[in-house]
Amino acid sequence: MGSYQVVTLLLFFVHIDHYAQGGPTGQYFISTPTNITVNSGHHARLSCTIGNMVGTCQWTRDGFALGTDRNLPGFPRYLLAGNKENICDLTIDPVQPLDEGEYQCQVSGGHGAAPISSAPVSLSVNSEP
Repeated sequence: MGSYQVVTLLLFFVHIDHYAQGGPTGQYFISTPTNITVNSGHHARLSCTIGNMVGTCQWTRDGFALGTDRNLPGFPRYLLAGNKENICDLTIDPVQPLDEGEYQCQVSGGHGAAPISSAPVSLSVNSEP
């Protein structure tokens, strides 16, 4: 009679959604904007920095998308500032009363990463009477 050898192969799978080698793997915010009050005629900067960025950043004002081009055509006083791709700060110079509103930093999804959005923040503008 022949002998049979039974080999058992056990595979263990560890499901890791957002961490590899101790750090996040999906897109995440390093810095997010905060509420700000600025005097009319001055400069405003809303901070937004993304880790592991795979999507494209954009800002909204009162729910209206301002665009993804860093120069924000159609908004000559607005600029997506930053010297790195993952820095999506919004600068407004000079600030005018019509800039007052609710702003949000958004990053589209891509390459298996979900889109992310910051909490909405308010830009208030002080104007001289």
